[in-house]
Amino acid sequence: MKIEDIEKKSLEYAKTATPTYVNGDFGKYAIADAFEHGANWRINSVWHTTADMPTKSGYLAVLCYNGIMETCHHTIGIGFLEKTLQGYSKWAYVEDLLPNKQEE
Repeated sequence: MKIEDIEKKSLEYAKTATPTYVNGDFGKYAIADAFEHGANWRINSVWHTTADMPTKSGYLAVLCYNGIMETCHHTIGIGFLEKTLQGYSKWAYVEDLLPNKQEE
């Protein structure tokens, strides 16, 4: 995920949110709500259903229907068929789960 994606989504949220603004300051609950919304969006945005096939090679974190998580390596075009994701409910690129290393 890129910084630009996060900035774009935060601006979209800002257009729909109605924060509490009292005496020149935002209410602490409005800020907490925005933080919670953003954190949940960031966590959920990297997960794909098995209807979506990976489009690049790399390691995947896959979530089984029984709640167990596994990792596997996916290589584009080499024996990775749709059947490979049967038995899984969701998957994500491992690199998308790692902390952002970009320096500001």
